[in-house]
Amino acid sequence: MTNADTDRVGEILYESFNAGAAKHGYARKMQRVETGKSWAWSMLHYGSNELLIAEVENRIAGICCLNPRGDLGGVGPVVVNPDFQGYRIGSQLMEALLNRAENLQSLRLIQEAFNPASFSLFYSFNFMPVANLLDLFLDGGAGQRLEPCSDVTELTAKDLDAVHTYDSPRSKSDRRKDLAYYVRWGKVFVYRDQSQIRGFLACLPGSGSVQLGPLLAEGEEEAGCLFQHASAVFKERDCQTRVMARDYLLVKTLMGFGFKVYCLDNLMVRGAWRPGQHIEAFGIFPEGV
Repeated sequence: MTNADTDRVGEILYESFNAGAAKHGYARKMQRVETGKSWAWSMLHYGSNELLIAEVENRIAGICCLNPRGDLGGVGPVVVNPDFQGYRIGSQLMEALLNRAENLQSLRLIQEAFNPASFSLFYSFNFMPVANLLDLFLDGGAGQRLEPCSDVTELTAKDLDAVHTYDSPRSKSDRRKDLAYYVRWGKVFVYRDQSQIRGFLACLPGSGSVQLGPLLAEGEEEAGCLFQHASAVFKERDCQTRVMARDYLLVKTLMGFGFKVYCLDNLMVRGAWRPGQHIEAFGIFPEGV
């Protein structure tokens, strides 16, 4: 992928995600084509190690993205142009991506459970479902008026080492580059008990909504406080996140804030990595469907 491809890739992201949602009776995933173009620009300039497009007769037929994070790689988005469905474009993209990921111990991706075609594709490449996620959204005009949490502060670039040191052994992933990106283009909120870090939440404002995640926290209380703080800071803005369905108390807290379930997602993994016991949540970029 090159800079000249970003507008068309963004259009394909917009068309493909919305076509898939409409096919299965779901509301639009993206409200504006600019959201897809912004995502495409971010993927290219964020510095993904592998950002591949498939071309047929000089037309972009599909795209896939690999983000290595130490021994763990994030896959996504993997998207096929609706005009080229049924031509094994997705399979060829995955084959090319896996060839470039052979030195990684594990790969993970997030798959929308209402889409059996993408599940079959990823399953055929030995990605196994290891957890259910709830894709949640908040209508900024309909949520509660929340107050910031006094135990939460905003991360600055000079504090990046401390959060990376907290995150790496818990997530089993090197996300320093991700965190630096969020600090530059969005916000990272940190929960501390006195001086001890007990959780963080990365937030990325976009043209359509604010992405909340990734999050990692010691417990549901800390996670709930981080989401409360983010909702207060981004008041009146639509927000979106993905949380583990197993974390019932956190989900209940978020629903109390006004979040609603959009769909169920599968966290799928190829390799040995598995979710830990900490509370985790996921955004869309840089690790998407």
